[in-house]
Amino acid sequence: MGLGKKDTYTGMVTRKRINVGSKSEHEAVVINVDGVDMKLRINGGNPFHDPALDAFVGKRVKVEGVAGSGVPFIMVDSVADIVVLGPPGRPSRPPAPKM
Repeated sequence: MGLGKKDTYTGMVTRKRINVGSKSEHEAVVINVDGVDMKLRINGGNPFHDPALDAFVGKRVKVEGVAGSGVPFIMVDSVADIVVLGPPGRPSRPPAPKM
C-alpha cells in the first residue's frame, strides 16, 4: 500500500469500534483489505460518523483512494469512488435472460 498515492482496494465493509479506551473511541465504517481493517473516510466528511458510508456496510466493495499513514484508513474523494461488487463472498450477477 503506497501512502499518498491513489490506489484501488477491494474488501468487505463492516462497522467496528475503533480507538478503544481513548477519548476518540467510536464506531466506524471499516474495510477489510488483506486481513487489515482500515477506516473508510470521505475527504471533507465527518471523521467520526459519515452517514454517506452507512449504505456500504455488509457489502463487498472496490475503493479508489489514498491509504493514510500512522492510523490505518483509506481516504476517498467522494462516494463515487466506492463501487459495490456484491454481497459478502460472491460477486453480483446480471439477471438471467427471460424465456
